[in-house]
This record gives sequence, C-alpha cells and structure tokens, in this order.
Amino acid sequence: IIRDNRIDFIFPTNAYVIDGLVRERDKIGCKIVLSDSDVIQTTRSKTRTAEMFRDACPIPRAYRDPSEVDTFPVFVKPDNAYGAQGALVSHNREHLNEIFRNQPNLLIQEHLPGREYSIDCFSNQKGQLLFCEGRERVRIRMGTTFSGVLANESLNKTFRRLGEQIMARLPLRGAWFFQMKENARGQLCLLEIEARIAGTMALNRVRGVNFPLLSLYDFAGYDVNVTINDYSVAIDRALLNRYNHTLEFDVVYIDLDDTIVVKNKLNTELIRFLYQCVNQKKKIVLISKSLESDPNAYLKKWRIDGLFDETHWLREEESKALYIKNTNSIFIDDSFSERADVHKAHGIPTFDGSMIEMLLSDKE
Repeated sequence: IIRDNRIDFIFPTNAYVIDGLVRERDKIGCKIVLSDSDVIQTTRSKTRTAEMFRDACPIPRAYRDPSEVDTFPVFVKPDNAYGAQGALVSHNREHLNEIFRNQPNLLIQEHLPGREYSIDCFSNQKGQLLFCEGRERVRIRMGTTFSGVLANESLNKTFRRLGEQIMARLPLRGAWFFQMKENARGQLCLLEIEARIAGTMALNRVRGVNFPLLSLYDFAGYDVNVTINDYSVAIDRALLNRYNHTLEFDVVYIDLDDTIVVKNKLNTELIRFLYQCVNQKKKIVLISKSLESDPNAYLKKWRIDGLFDETHWLREEESKALYIKNTNSIFIDDSFSERADVHKAHGIPTFDGSMIEMLLSDKE
C-alpha cells in the first residue's frame, strides 16, 4: 500500500497503533512521524516514566501491592493504557482486593484530587523545545477533555522547566504532551508523558500552533518556528450529529422568509448547506411568497442574490408545488402546510430548518 500509493509519511495518533508500528518500524517503507522507538517504549510505560523522572519532579506515591495501601482512596490503572481506559478509583480495601483478584498487574497510586493539566509541547529535529504551554482539563469525559482553559504564565514557567528536563532525558520529536495533577497538598505531580497528538491540542492550534503540520514539516527536514496569537481562549467540546443516508437529489427547492432568513438573521447552517450544493453542482431554486416590496433588493441586502439558479416570486394564494419541475429533488420550507402540499403533489422529501443537519457533510 505504501509503495503503490507513494505514501511519504504515516502519522499515528492512537497509542495502540503506535505500539504496533514501533514493533514493525524497520519493515515499513516510509517515515513514521514518531520519536525514536526507545523513547516511545519509555513513555508507553507509566512505571518506567515515573522511575526516570522521580528525581526531577513530584511523582504520585505508588504501592507495590494492595496490602501496602494505608490511605484511601487510591487510583488504579494499567501501566500502558491511555485515555483513562481501565482506570478507576478504589475507596476501600475490600474493593481494591476484588479488583486485584481479577487484574493483578494494575498500578496503584495515591489519589490526586486537585486540578489536572495537559502540557502541549513541540520539539524539532535539533532537540529544541519550541513550544511548551499548559491547559487545565476542566471537564473530562471518557478520558477526553471536553472543556479546557489555558494555564497562566506562572504555571507555564513551571511547565517549561520540566519540559526542558524531559527533553534532556528523552529526546522527543514533533508534537507530544505530558500531564500533571495536584495532590492533596496542592503539589503538581507528573502523571505521564505521551509522544503523540492530543485531541484537545486544538486549543493551542487556534492560537497558531498547528502541531500536526509542524510535525510533518519537521520530519520532512524543514526548519520551523512557532508564532502565537496573543488572546485568551477556552475550548468546549460536544457531540456533533452527522448522518449516513440514501437520499440522492439534483435540485433543491427552497423558501426564503423564516427559512433562509430567520428573525432578521441568515440561517448560517442552511447557508452552509446551500454552498455545499454549489460544490456538488446541484441546482438551487428559490420559491418565495416574500412580502418585501423589492424582493430582489432584499436578496442583495443579505448578499445571496447570486446563489440561486432560478428565482420565483409567488402570490400568497399560489401553490409552490406548481413550480417544482424536477422530482429528483428536495423541498425546504418552514411551513408545514407548504411541505405537506409539495409532498402530496410530488412525493419528494421535504425538510424544515431543524432537519438540515442530516444534509450536511464534513467532506465538502
């Protein structure tokens, strides 16, 4: 596949994929955007990472066996998982013993109740740490930061000092990150180091630090630098609906008032869909009973006068169904009675504004 498709780079972002690629690295006929294999093997083990940096920064207290635990709760996790997979909090000895009867090789660490930070980093082929700044993980679900804010400069100075110490012992290259969390005394402890892209690096990407692109340029041998926009920004991530469907159409028939223009504002989601149709070479036909005295000037006001292949201005008593000439089409209108009339006359799919998300594609 690499040879036939002339692939230059493989850019893995999943920890388990990284494990597999590192094992087969010598057999792969292109560059892998990863640090050296010995660096990866160290970072993939939380135990090895802790041992390497025990003298450089606070490390969570670890217990070799459940019988050693003298303070609850404790945090239990696998040595090489990621994204909080298999991790849990144990609040008593009975529960802890039950866990270890089924999974005897888990790590046991003190529970850290304080604030947690991911520190995004980029280092180049010369071993220079070009970027190292933290973001607080405010809301975490499924091991992923769903809400995050930038760390202050005082914390970033601490993070940069540790980032330089990490680089001195582990020559990481490209994008990577490390995570720290406060213990019960408010002291920041090193949790782990990951030699890969983190999803919420997007928070710094929108400030100008495009970690994947920087990594690709660096591995291609280019000298790169980082320019950061100076503004405060936070991130909030949420589920987004996207749909697979069997609907095919050549023409979009669409209403104007309360459909494209709603409460004296453009419906930007619908505008996005219409320009998606432009990209797909689909025909767009406006059918409107607008009460505007000069409807064409109204279209110019909203800067959409060139968007339509055809425009039909109807009287209130006219039926929009009479203007639909292509039955391989869809009809979009806020009015249920108009949609029902069109569906009865032509049997084509009809949509109101709440249904547009089904038609959106992230491929356009």
